[in-house]
Amino acid sequence: MSKFIKQFLPKRLLPRLLLIFLLPLIITQFIVVIFFYDRHWEKIVTRFSNIASNQINLITNEYKNNGAERAREVSARLNISFFIIKNLDIKENKKTFVKNQIEKNIGNRINEDFFLVFGKDSIKFYQKIKDYYILLIFPKKYLHSETPIILLLWMISSSLFLAFIAFLFLRIQIRAIQRLAKSAEDFGNGRKKETRFKPEGAMEIRSAGNAFIKMKKKINNYISQRTNFLSGISHDLGTILTRIKLRLELINNKEEIEDVKKDVMTMQGFLKEYMDYSQKVNIKRSSNINIVDLIKDVISSSKDLKKKTKVICNKKILFNTDKNCLHRIILNLCENASKYGNKILVTVSKNTSVLKIDIDDDGPGIPDYQKKKVFKPFYRIDNSRNQNQAGTGLGLSIANELIKTLNGKIELMDSKKLNGSLFSIKLQK
Repeated sequence: MSKFIKQFLPKRLLPRLLLIFLLPLIITQFIVVIFFYDRHWEKIVTRFSNIASNQINLITNEYKNNGAERAREVSARLNISFFIIKNLDIKENKKTFVKNQIEKNIGNRINEDFFLVFGKDSIKFYQKIKDYYILLIFPKKYLHSETPIILLLWMISSSLFLAFIAFLFLRIQIRAIQRLAKSAEDFGNGRKKETRFKPEGAMEIRSAGNAFIKMKKKINNYISQRTNFLSGISHDLGTILTRIKLRLELINNKEEIEDVKKDVMTMQGFLKEYMDYSQKVNIKRSSNINIVDLIKDVISSSKDLKKKTKVICNKKILFNTDKNCLHRIILNLCENASKYGNKILVTVSKNTSVLKIDIDDDGPGIPDYQKKKVFKPFYRIDNSRNQNQAGTGLGLSIANELIKTLNGKIELMDSKKLNGSLFSIKLQK
């Protein structure tokens, strides 16, 4: 039952708060209106009808006993117009519940053939006597009270005003929560230009905002310390490796030199990946870039990629994103495919709002139980895929962190085209 009710409830916070505020208000006013109208019909309308019935009986009796002139004098003193008409041509108007109640109350006290016509400012009473009619015109206020309409309009206008005030105050509170959520999202995605956030709103929201700011400062300090620490280590080791390379040039044994040089190059590759991973990822500037040209730049950066890679794209595709960030993502994925395969196929497609870049390889593939783990830092797949391959296990992790900053994602599947692995990049406007 609760699930059935939930599907009709609003999902956002502001509509929910307004519902919590307005629903009791509407129910309360509805009960008040019903109660007031009930009392109004019981007392006011009945009282007005009884007074009008007494006046009608008085005037008609004077007419029957003393003639039309005497009846006119009595009706004039009562502020009621008296006429005698022979031809009657009346269009019946629609009657509301109140009008029917008035007619019913008068009928209970007058045992004659009559009917009422409700006009804009008056109520006309017609009573048949022989072959003509007596017409009595009452001011509308004699029989019909305007109090319910005034009350109803007052209640509706005051409720709308209070609801508008409540909406303004609730919107301020919701806006504070939205800014906090946006700032947390930007910070989580590593964006340099984060949403400016200043704690505002209720005390609880301010407390949550201040706690977020403190947490953000602590995390930034930790990241800065980690980056500086790794940078220092990389700088010191890089200096030592440079000295080793210079000394190797002075040694005459070429076989030993080549082996040591390979080890040095491997260490430099490790250091470069460590530095890339430790650096904070920032989106510098988004621009409208040609995706095909970008992929060609990635391929041309490596001789190995030039030999192995084929690009399929039917047309020129433009997409607004950070060029350097996307270049680095595609390069990391292509280099990963190049390590384990001899053929690479890059397929580019785009619909109205989504850019899709598929990178297939003909390597040994990745088992299903490891597909979720390959994006973790320093994770390396089993030896059947890693034979004679050097690496730290950071390339895919870096690509995955970068794609998050662009509000995209990378999906890993089995390649149906080359029977290896398929890394699918999806970016949304």
